[in-house]
Amino acid sequence: MLTYFQAGGAFMWLLLVILIIIIVLAVARGIQLFSSKEKSRVKLEHGINAILFWGAYSVVVGFFAHFLGVMYAMEAIKRANDISPAIVAGGYSVSLLTILFGLIIFMIAAIIWFVYRTILLRRDS
Repeated sequence: MLTYFQAGGAFMWLLLVILIIIIVLAVARGIQLFSSKEKSRVKLEHGINAILFWGAYSVVVGFFAHFLGVMYAMEAIKRANDISPAIVAGGYSVSLLTILFGLIIFMIAAIIWFVYRTILLRRDS
């Protein structure tokens, strides 16, 4: 797993920061949601929706990094006289790692958002 992370490039660090933000938000909102103190529903909703926003943003960052990597690869291929299809396929598979990592982060965020949203709606009814 660490080798995939390192192969993904610099944008994997940004995606890791986004994952940490999601985890911090999830823990903070979970404590607020499950505490006995009454909190503002609107404030809780905004915090829960922020989890989903950062998850969706991770997908956008993943696609951006993918397209940037493919663009750089195409520039390198254009300058090279002879290029192996195996090298092209290997480079393309590496560029897909950021999309995959972004989608995994989004799935985690979406599950957390759905669970918290369901708890919040049941609590109010």
